[in-house]
Amino acid sequence: MSDPYFITVSLVVSFLGGGIVSAAINWVRTERADKKERKIKFLDDQLRKLYGPLYYFVSQSEKCFELNDRFHKAYNEEFIQEKWSKDTLTQERLRVRAGQTLELANQYIAEVKSNNHKIKEILDNNYSFIDPDDVDVFMLFNEHYLRFNKEIEESGKLITPDGIYEKIGDISFLRPDFIDRVKLKFQKKKTKLEDLLNK
Repeated sequence: MSDPYFITVSLVVSFLGGGIVSAAINWVRTERADKKERKIKFLDDQLRKLYGPLYYFVSQSEKCFELNDRFHKAYNEEFIQEKWSKDTLTQERLRVRAGQTLELANQYIAEVKSNNHKIKEILDNNYSFIDPDDVDVFMLFNEHYLRFNKEIEESGKLITPDGIYEKIGDISFLRPDFIDRVKLKFQKKKTKLEDLLNK
């Protein structure tokens, strides 16, 4: 004979046990989904606020460097290697055209300088999104940015005495390792975000 009390207790325990297991499974699923959503949000923020804008400006600056190099190559071919008449009028015209060419080439470097200012602002405003393994490369960009703005006059003249400059080291407009790191991280993060969104 079955005791009605025992049957009732067994039913309640079975019901509650199944409910607890079901609740635990739902909690685990929800926690995983929340964790995935947090990862997606953080990656999206990194791309939109930091790595995406950096990618845009370093790519733009890279093209400016290429244009500057092409202008200098053309300048060399046109004004240095070419044999022009020594006639005074010809030489004066060449001086004017050579000056115009160099001025155009320098405008692309001025664009890089402007982009560097924007890059500095992006880094300053979004430092919390910087990956720990990028800190050293980004701080080196910051060092060169500061040195360029403190040690070089608007005209391009170096303020730092030559001997001191040589001991401290060269100043780079935009280091290739910075460009490469930004482009690499942008692509990796973009791919990772796409993978998470497609799972």
